[in-house]
Amino acid sequence: MKRKLFSITLVLIFLILISTVASAEQFTKIGSGSEPAIDDGKVTWTNNGVIHVYDLTTKKETAVNSSAASHPAISGDKLVWHDESSEIPRLTVYDISTASKTYITQNVDKSSIPAIYGSRIVWSANSYVYMHDISTSTQTKIADGDNPDIYANMISYDSYSTEDTPQIYVYNITTKKAIDVSQYGDNMFSHAYGDKVIWSDFYNRLGNIRMYDITTGQQTEVTTGNDKTGYDTGGSTDTDGNKIVYLKHNNLANIDSGDLYIYEIDTGKSKQLTSGNTSQTPAISGNVMVWSDSGNIYMLK
Repeated sequence: MKRKLFSITLVLIFLILISTVASAEQFTKIGSGSEPAIDDGKVTWTNNGVIHVYDLTTKKETAVNSSAASHPAISGDKLVWHDESSEIPRLTVYDISTASKTYITQNVDKSSIPAIYGSRIVWSANSYVYMHDISTSTQTKIADGDNPDIYANMISYDSYSTEDTPQIYVYNITTKKAIDVSQYGDNMFSHAYGDKVIWSDFYNRLGNIRMYDITTGQQTEVTTGNDKTGYDTGGSTDTDGNKIVYLKHNNLANIDSGDLYIYEIDTGKSKQLTSGNTSQTPAISGNVMVWSDSGNIYMLK
C-alpha cells in the first residue's frame, strides 16, 4: 500500500512539473525594461530612457537613438513617446521605416502620456485633451480631460466636467461630439477598441473594471473584487478584439503591480496567467500579450 501511495505521489509530482514547465514555456522573455506597448507584430518599451523595438517575426530587437524617453506607444510603423532629453517636455514621433524623428512641443507637460492610432496622436496637458494629426501636421484641443486613448474615430478620456468625480467620455472625431459613457462612479484610465470602452471605477470599487458598448448602450462589470477576493488595479489594463488584460493585486499599498489576468468578453470569464503579484503594465494586440516584471519584458502568444 505504501509503495502504491509512493508511486501515486511521484506521478502527481511529475505531472505538476510538466504543467509548470509547459506554463513557463508559454512566457518568453524578449528584453529588459518597462512600459511595453504592442501593435502590428512589433513591441516597444523603454529601458533606462532608451526606446527599444522588437519584431515578433524576425525576433530582432533594435535600440532607437533616444534618451530620457518614457511611455512609448506604437501604431504600425509609427512610435511616439514622452521625451525630456532637451529638459523641456515634448513628444517624439518616430518613423520605424525611415528612422526619422519629429517633435510635438506645443501643449505638452511632464504628465503627457501619448496614445496613437494611425496618424493621430492624443495626450493630455494641464487637464486638456489634445490631438495631433501627423498626416496634416494639425493639432486640435479636443476637450477638458485627462488620460486619453484613441481607436479609429473614437477618443476616450476622463473628465470632471459637471461631476464631482471624473467620468468617462467618448469623443467622435467626425461629429465633434462627446458622450458620457460611465454615468456614475469615480472613473479613470480608459482604453478603447472597436465599439467598446473599458475603464476603472475608483469610487467604491477601488479600481474594478467596467466596460461600455457604444452600439448597444450596455454597461458591464468586468471585475468585482473586494477585500476577500483581491482588488483590480485598473490603471494597468488594455483591450483588443474580444479580450481585456488586467492586473489583480492583493496589496492596496502597491497597486501598480499584481497578477496578470485575461478576460474574454464573449464568455464573461477571466483566467489567471501569472502569479507572484509582480507583473506590471500589460498590453495586448490580437492574441499576443506583453508585460513587464522585475525589469524584464515578457510575451505570451
